[in-house]
Amino acid sequence: MTVDRTLQRLQAAQVQRLPLSSIETDEALQPREGKLIPFREQTRAERRSEEHIGTMRLALEAAQSIDLEPVLVAEIASRRFIVDGHHRLKAYQQAKRTTIPARVLPMGRGEAVLVSKLVNCTERALEMHPEQRRDAAWQYIAATARRGADGEAATLAPGDSYRSIRGRFGIGKDTVPKMLRKLSGLNPSGFPAEKCDPGTGFPRWKAVKDWRVLDEEDELSNSPVSADQWTQLEAINVARKLGTVQSGTTPAAWKLGLELFAKEAKLEAADGDIQDFLADIADPDLCGDY
Repeated sequence: MTVDRTLQRLQAAQVQRLPLSSIETDEALQPREGKLIPFREQTRAERRSEEHIGTMRLALEAAQSIDLEPVLVAEIASRRFIVDGHHRLKAYQQAKRTTIPARVLPMGRGEAVLVSKLVNCTERALEMHPEQRRDAAWQYIAATARRGADGEAATLAPGDSYRSIRGRFGIGKDTVPKMLRKLSGLNPSGFPAEKCDPGTGFPRWKAVKDWRVLDEEDELSNSPVSADQWTQLEAINVARKLGTVQSGTTPAAWKLGLELFAKEAKLEAADGDIQDFLADIADPDLCGDY
């Protein structure tokens, strides 16, 4: 059964009321991974998420007769996991409701992972960030496409097309063929666990896209990379990007830009050594309203 068919059956399932306490969440079934959003946009995204939940909570508190759209739940080995409606679930919890309308369908965990990625990219009141949509599309392609053999290019699963993938996940027209090219030479074991999706086990699209260690065939290296080596590779990528920004920028503007970035970044940094480093290069007299 295709993922699309499973989603259609889930969306057509009869609505039932479930106790909130009977529904579980799993990060593998939540494609809205905040770390996929660029650093400078994360705070804004978190605020929009909280406002969205707050608006729905107020509606639920206005009258007990009011209900939101039913959440979608996957029944996996007699346990119920939400695959669509995480914000609605939080709104019901904050409104002190005890039950929630839901559509439920039994399915395997792997199938539930792909259903969650597919459904969260379509007609959402709170849109996913483009980077989250691209990663959802990549995880879907990586899990369903035919990898090929003896150097053959990967191909989409039967029934899928460039246009259907673009439409369902809301990604650019050149992204799907690029993902298929990357998939052909991909060795997931070369990526540390923190760079991989917890549901599929495949590396994140951002990690694959930013990979710079290429062989003569311009494909991903097959050699496993340690955490320290990966950090070094990421640092090289960061330095390259900074170099691109620096070119054409006056020395004064470059210095001021670094100071402003360091001042903002140190507020978000969790590591003490990083905070100390950023504090050294951040001008304390700069206004924080930039």
